[in-house]
Amino acid sequence: MQAPTSSSERQSKQVIIGTAGHVDHGKTSLVRALTGVETDRLPEEKRREMTIDLGFANFSLPSGRRASIVDVPGHERFVGNMLAGATGIDLVLFVVAADEGAMPQTFEHLDILDLLGLEVGIIVLTKTDLVEPDWLEMVQEEVREATAGTFLAAAPIVPVSSRTGHGLDELVRRCDEALDRVSGKAAYGPARLPVDRVFTVAGFGTVVTGTLLSGRVAVEDRLELLPAGREVRVRSLQVHGEDRPLALAGQRIAVNLAGLERSEVARGEVLASPGAFSPGDRFDGELRLVGRAPRALRSRSRVHLHTGTSEVIGRLLLLDRLLLEPGESALVQFHSEAPLVLGARDRFIIRSYSPVRTIGGGVVVDPHPPWRRRRLRGSRGAQALESLRARQRGDPAEALTRVLQGAGGPLPRIALLQQAQLDSNLPPDDLEAAFAELLRRGSLRELDDAGQVMLSDLWEQTAEAALGWLARYHGEWPLRRGAGRDELRAALLPGWAPRRFATYLHSLAAAGRVELQEDRVAAAGHRPVLEGDLAELARWVQERFVEGGSSPPDRGELAREIAQAPQKLPSRGRPGGAVNAQLLFDQVFDYLLETAALVKVKDDIVFHRDVLARISEHLVRFLEERGSVTVSDFRQLIGTSRKYAVPLLEYFDARRVTRREGDVRFPGPGAGSPGAGSPGARVSGP
Repeated sequence: MQAPTSSSERQSKQVIIGTAGHVDHGKTSLVRALTGVETDRLPEEKRREMTIDLGFANFSLPSGRRASIVDVPGHERFVGNMLAGATGIDLVLFVVAADEGAMPQTFEHLDILDLLGLEVGIIVLTKTDLVEPDWLEMVQEEVREATAGTFLAAAPIVPVSSRTGHGLDELVRRCDEALDRVSGKAAYGPARLPVDRVFTVAGFGTVVTGTLLSGRVAVEDRLELLPAGREVRVRSLQVHGEDRPLALAGQRIAVNLAGLERSEVARGEVLASPGAFSPGDRFDGELRLVGRAPRALRSRSRVHLHTGTSEVIGRLLLLDRLLLEPGESALVQFHSEAPLVLGARDRFIIRSYSPVRTIGGGVVVDPHPPWRRRRLRGSRGAQALESLRARQRGDPAEALTRVLQGAGGPLPRIALLQQAQLDSNLPPDDLEAAFAELLRRGSLRELDDAGQVMLSDLWEQTAEAALGWLARYHGEWPLRRGAGRDELRAALLPGWAPRRFATYLHSLAAAGRVELQEDRVAAAGHRPVLEGDLAELARWVQERFVEGGSSPPDRGELAREIAQAPQKLPSRGRPGGAVNAQLLFDQVFDYLLETAALVKVKDDIVFHRDVLARISEHLVRFLEERGSVTVSDFRQLIGTSRKYAVPLLEYFDARRVTRREGDVRFPGPGAGSPGAGSPGARVSGP
């Protein structure tokens, strides 16, 4: 734990102090003596002189810091309320009455605080004015023995009397010192506020309070009330009873919500940044059964679960065994009977169903796991357990890798870091450092300058699959420049969005594994080559178009001719050959179009380029001599029908060889260019 380095850091840290201990050991009197605030507010509490629900007070310290104190009930009937108040505390005042010593709820509260992962505390011996020094010394030894092996093992013990004021100054000083060792809440991540109190203020409406566990909340923010999923607006905020425009993680805050009735929200619900958390009915976690548990825990036992400020009932499935003995830990899946709003690394407490007592607790590992019906066994079970243990370790590199594996492809760096933070609840700085290390080791591959990244192993596996598919494609279509990009994506990675796939293809091209041409992709080095019997078929097709002249055959006509005279085909395309005749013809025809040996003038009207060049020469010469041309003139000039004449003239219009005015064409700006109208010829501008 690191200490603050400046007075400004000391004063800016947001801290929650909580009380804990057995009923009637003086917790509420201690808070009143420290702050002057009476935290017992309910009439029944005043009548019975016993804390029933949570109480709150503000606490000013000599260093200038202000903390919030949560006073919790100590009676065994109200441990559920105590658990709601224990959420989010940073420092505990663990109270033991000097005249009674450790009692049953002393130990239960100690187990709860230990299971919640608390790290900093002060043991406060109250009512010292009622005992002799020798007795006080004996109680101190008893408490030290009771807290051995817990986070309070080395905590300072401060004897006080709330009635006489003895020891209070020393306790305040110890609190100030202890707060330097508190790590504080996560300012990063989405806002999350488990609701612990709801009330109505006249003229303002519904107000909820709680400890902001992460992120920040500002006036006019839109938040989501979970698990209902209802959007609400922050009308106003208070921290330490003062209006604030902004609240930070670690502060106890009161939020005035617009448009929400008092009956529509209750303790246990959560206010959060919209879309950041999804309610669920199960989670995977690590559970520790306390050593004081009365018996072993069987798989599928029904229990009470406390997390945040909520309490639900459900069943615990032990994932790696059938029985969990006291003092042991195990991976579990909790199946809830009510919706849960959880994040990774959240703490939880379980209490036996009946009689109700605290028996264990732990940490959420996966807030949204697959449904498991039985103990994990076999090779697949072992893999699932190892995956959970990896998540349990909280390794930032593992968190990044897991998100990329789940994505199954490239992700922008920013999106990766954000998703990993939400998925793991780890600090952004740790994830940034892990990201840089994964890049340095070569475990991640950057795909472009925009920050798209991918797991190197997955990149290579996908590359091998793509190249294998392209090899088969080139074998089937040797005359094509390559496969269509969408064709490759549909065959190989149909779940990828086109933009993601395009990013990946460009990274393959940059690595020299493929070549990209417009909408086509080919294996590096692939070149369509006409040779052997395919070259013979190509020559025959071109001869038919040259013979056709200005009245060429159409594609379908040639295909039918081939079907009726299979001897014209290469041996592979004849009956009994391995390749379909139509596929061979299509391949050759498309190749001739791609290489501009054949030129598509319009739709299914195709001319041989040499024929088209001659027609262009005749047209340019006619325009030079006559100055204009009509469709009728052009038909007679090249000896063809209107079916071909009109598309040809429109083709020359587009190439600016001709310029149309009504039904007459005049010389266009490209008419004087060398090779005007021929495929690939450059046409000068107007």
